[in-house]
Amino acid sequence: MNSALLPLSFIIPAAAVLGACFGSFSNVLVYRLPRNLSVVGPRSFCPSCKKTVAWYDNIPLLSWFLLRGKCRYCSTAISPLYLILEAAGALLTLVALWRLGNNVEGAAAAFYLLLLLNIAIIDWQHMIIPHTLTITGMLTGLAFSIFTPLGIINSALGMLLGAGIILAVSYGYKLMRGVVGMGGGDVMLMGMVGAYQGIWAVPAVLFGGAIMGTLYALTAGRGQVAGQNKLPFGTFLAAAAVVVLFAGDWIWSFYMGLF
Repeated sequence: MNSALLPLSFIIPAAAVLGACFGSFSNVLVYRLPRNLSVVGPRSFCPSCKKTVAWYDNIPLLSWFLLRGKCRYCSTAISPLYLILEAAGALLTLVALWRLGNNVEGAAAAFYLLLLLNIAIIDWQHMIIPHTLTITGMLTGLAFSIFTPLGIINSALGMLLGAGIILAVSYGYKLMRGVVGMGGGDVMLMGMVGAYQGIWAVPAVLFGGAIMGTLYALTAGRGQVAGQNKLPFGTFLAAAAVVVLFAGDWIWSFYMGLF
């Protein structure tokens, strides 16, 4: 789907602003979801002094600089992660539209990337993947597929395959070792990946995530992988999903060219 829905002179600044706003909301998700707090209320507040953040102190990108990275009320430092997420939201939205088009396919990719960003950070920090994000991802992935070249059948089969493979591996590991190998969050995440990227992307993302996770474990363990140590596997799966989304065709062509 290559036809543009809106002129670039409008879509580029609008996409950047919208992406930054989603990135700002990501700060809410990253803080509240792991703590089982509502993401719709109360309004944003300082984690240190609990004061409600005024609207003019909550403008994406701009407010962090105007406040010099500190809370207006208690002067506690505001994590640079807030600024990074807002900038990442804008950048990912623009990249998605640039690579996949100013259309439904590009919009779907932008939303998908923002979900992956939140999942990667939450899993890295807390070793959990909120079902709120993955279920949203599966449902929106299926919905978007109706209007994109992926198609609803490919999306549905990808979702079933992605979740099914992780579920099978988890139960197999439990039968052999007596403990669950992967959590339910990984199952749901791969279901989301399949819903957005289709059946053929599932094995590539799993392989890429496994390679990234292994390299990290070897680096962190100074050349040794401790089997009892947990890894934020969702973070590596999310990173692999981004690579496959943008470079999957090139990687596959390069691999086949070797033969």
